[in-house]
Amino acid sequence: MSTFLDKFRSKQASVKEEKPEISSETNVCENPTCEESDATTVKGSEVSECENNTETEPKVASVPKEQPKRSTIRVCKMGSDHNFANMNNHDFAFNLLNMKIVMDGCGSGKHSEVGTRLFGQLFARKAKEYFDKGESICEENFTQVVNSIFEKMLELCNDISFIFQNYCFTILVCFETEDEFVVYSCGDGYIIKENEEGISFEKLDDGEYPCYYIYNFITDKSSLVEYKDGVSFKVTRFAKTDYFNVGVASDGLRYAENLLDVEKNKLMKFLHEGKGPQIEVLINRNNRKNEMFHDDISICF
Repeated sequence: MSTFLDKFRSKQASVKEEKPEISSETNVCENPTCEESDATTVKGSEVSECENNTETEPKVASVPKEQPKRSTIRVCKMGSDHNFANMNNHDFAFNLLNMKIVMDGCGSGKHSEVGTRLFGQLFARKAKEYFDKGESICEENFTQVVNSIFEKMLELCNDISFIFQNYCFTILVCFETEDEFVVYSCGDGYIIKENEEGISFEKLDDGEYPCYYIYNFITDKSSLVEYKDGVSFKVTRFAKTDYFNVGVASDGLRYAENLLDVEKNKLMKFLHEGKGPQIEVLINRNNRKNEMFHDDISICF
């Protein structure tokens, strides 16, 4: 019996020696999520080591978001004074491809709207001629084109009294190129500018006597009070890095300063959103109630 017990005990002892011991690491792994957390830690350390070993790439400067393109606003409304006096709207506004154009007829000219509309139609025809040839009216040929149009207008009639009654008007043109907006102005009016800070107006003022381009073609200089030596276009440039949009307006825009704040805010909002018809409604509403815009107003923005 003792021999059998000794053999059994020795056999149990050998089994215990062969049985692997359970380490403290096994106790940690009793948590079912431990393997995942350990793996994550290992992977994280590997990633961090990889990131530390990776060469730092140069940072690229952020580029300002390009503003979405919208259609050009074209507004041309009669002032309350002309309406009361039963006179025509002397202003004219239009846009062609890369240009925004506004013209304001002389207030003392009885039919200066004839000149603004005749010039506008001839200018559009000339632009189409260039387009058909695969070209365009640009800074390089703009003055030449304007001169040719006035010469054609004078072929119709060059009488001095007819010129003063019909052909005296301001010309504001805004060219848009790849990098900038360029405004050519001959006469008073406004430049409308928009950047990150909002919309602002830059006034163009010739004083008591606006300069009209037709003065260059009047041979009898004694009939002129000012500009006997002729006139030329003033050129103003605005980089696209500084401004989202630039346009032009006639001097009738000055009456916007008299609007109530709520109406003024609406005008700025409509200009920003490109809502031309809403601007026309606003002008009509304020003229009907308060005769706010006394002068004709044209906007091309």
